[in-house]
Amino acid sequence: MSSQTYFAAQRWAKEQLSQSKVDPNAPQFLLKERHGWDDTHLLVHNREVMPAGEWQWFQQAVDRLLKDEPAQYIVGSAPFYGRTFMVNHDVLIPEAETAELVDWVLSEMPSKPLRVLDLGTGSGVIGITLALERPEWEVTLSDVSAAALGVAQKNMESFGLKLNLVKSDLFANLANEKYDLIVTNPPYIAMDATDLMDAAVLKFEPDLALFADENGLGFYHRLFKQAAQHLNSQGQLFGETGFDQEKSIQKLLKQVDSAAQIEPRHDVAGKMRMIHVWDFSNVGGN
Repeated sequence: MSSQTYFAAQRWAKEQLSQSKVDPNAPQFLLKERHGWDDTHLLVHNREVMPAGEWQWFQQAVDRLLKDEPAQYIVGSAPFYGRTFMVNHDVLIPEAETAELVDWVLSEMPSKPLRVLDLGTGSGVIGITLALERPEWEVTLSDVSAAALGVAQKNMESFGLKLNLVKSDLFANLANEKYDLIVTNPPYIAMDATDLMDAAVLKFEPDLALFADENGLGFYHRLFKQAAQHLNSQGQLFGETGFDQEKSIQKLLKQVDSAAQIEPRHDVAGKMRMIHVWDFSNVGGN
């Protein structure tokens, strides 16, 4: 039987991580997610003895942290927009920028019935959150990865939702569908930008969801060319982008569709991370 209290276990973990680049709050995150605790509950349990099995798990989890594995993958869940979502190595870990994108969409789009597509849904956090925040919206989740859609389905079911799930490379299996709103957090990192990335992301998050050709703009190039065919007359597109793509993505859009309007938005750190596009036409063709 373990003789470690939760407090002692956390102190041990802090010592183990002290010479690493791992977030020092990661051990607390592991315990809170495992038990569904908040900070207060963790404090309440601090003096309790950790069960032997959990102490063994915790030691192994800290070792995985030291090998750069994100804490969210270790516990299999991540918080997003006040809710907890399942995640694994088939999907990205939701970040604060994605929550800002959801905020923007909800503030701009009307609270009336809309057909919505979460394109490249991954774990489903965007589409599921929009469906929960706007129950009158009809939301479809699509992704090229069957494994990612499996995660999205489990998340959808955990919130009691029945949304459309479609395996599709962009619009390949959505050929005749039109939407009032398309939201996407696509791959947008250039293939040669790995030196700027965290080791944890490179080692554990799925390449398919991270990297795009054309200096990271390959997905958006295809999307801008096809968007007009899949948006209704007043349709809107919102997407997450790379922090260094503000000028290049606007230039790309004008090359593909000179009539379309684009508004970039900066995140709380002052970096351009989101776009809103509307007034697409067929200029630029297919």
